[in-house]
Amino acid sequence: MDNIYKFKASSSVGHLKSLNNDKQFYSEEESSKKEEEEKQLKKQSKPPSKMSQFSQNATGYQTDDSDKETPKKNKVGPSSQKVSKFRNLVNSKKIEGDNDDPNFDDDDDKPTTIQQQVQHAQQQSEDQYDVEQQANKMQQKYAKGEVGKSTKVKHSNTQQSMDVNSDVEQMKNKQNQEGKLRNHPFRHLIYGPSIGENSFNKFLQLTQRGLVYAKKCLKGPSDKFIKSKMVQLQECPIIKPKTLLLDLDETLIHSCSLRENPQVTVTVFGDYGEEAKIHFNIRPFCTWFLQQMNQLFTIYVFTASSSAYANAIVNYLDPKKQWIMGILSRGNCMETKNGFFIKDLRIVGNKQLKDMVIVDNLAHSFGFQIDNGIPILEWHNDQNDQELKYLATYLMEAAEQEDIRQFNIQRLKLDQLIEYNLD
Repeated sequence: MDNIYKFKASSSVGHLKSLNNDKQFYSEEESSKKEEEEKQLKKQSKPPSKMSQFSQNATGYQTDDSDKETPKKNKVGPSSQKVSKFRNLVNSKKIEGDNDDPNFDDDDDKPTTIQQQVQHAQQQSEDQYDVEQQANKMQQKYAKGEVGKSTKVKHSNTQQSMDVNSDVEQMKNKQNQEGKLRNHPFRHLIYGPSIGENSFNKFLQLTQRGLVYAKKCLKGPSDKFIKSKMVQLQECPIIKPKTLLLDLDETLIHSCSLRENPQVTVTVFGDYGEEAKIHFNIRPFCTWFLQQMNQLFTIYVFTASSSAYANAIVNYLDPKKQWIMGILSRGNCMETKNGFFIKDLRIVGNKQLKDMVIVDNLAHSFGFQIDNGIPILEWHNDQNDQELKYLATYLMEAAEQEDIRQFNIQRLKLDQLIEYNLD
């Protein structure tokens, strides 16, 4: 506590001393002494500090004409600082207040001295500039807002117009595409009502290549080899005149990996007891298709896959063995030198070719009996696919024919597709 009191006392003494020094320095009474003493004092005295200059201007003891040796920047600087402080208050009143007049002025506070008038003129000029500048900024901001809003509206209208135009353009393209495909000479090979142009062209190219390969590259096996492959298919309890052979992969199902979120997973056991998991998706209308076709055909699966693989999938599709009477697998196919598996229908000993039809997504698979084959659009995971549904209509009509081969020749025209220019 004693130290605190000492500090306060010394501070007070220093403050009083500084006041006395200021009084002596600024005293006009002592400045009226003899001229010689005044000259000596002026020679010995130091130039006034910045604080002293500010105090002189602040108290009004010094005017612009009173000291010619004082730099103009020193005379204006302190005054400008004071005006600047006052200007901030005035600006805040004018900008934030409710008065709409930007040249707001109070007549009662007009300055009377010359310096006050100069300072007030500077203040008024600065205030007016700041207010006008602020008003201009506000006006520009408002204008930008309106322009932005207008631009946004125009952009919105333009975007809406573009969206409408885009929709119209897409609709026109779709109509043109549908019209183009509808009039295509081989549109009938896609049974569903809707098909994209890319998918359609890809399917035609794949089918044509398979047909060309079968017609120009395949060499039929000998009769002896065919007899070595001959099988007798199990007959249906209810005898049906026509036989339908169905491919498995990409025709009825699509085998996939676990990463593709398969619909079904089954376990398959190999010939040596090895175990494996099969993941696959089932084509839409598959069960319905088997039910309907079972009323007209004796159904068999003919696949180039292994027997264990085919049995596991067929057991899932037809667990009660109501629709599928038997399975032909890779061992029943004829493998070419290039590794293609051909499904020769002549190995079926208890069926006639005129009564058999085979559905496959690869045309070369039925390359030895093109007239018995029906190419189908390959399937992977499209849940909107309707090929089996509409193929059923074609097969219902084919089941009534005496010779399915002649029906296919007339309707499918696959021999013409071989020579057709797809470009």
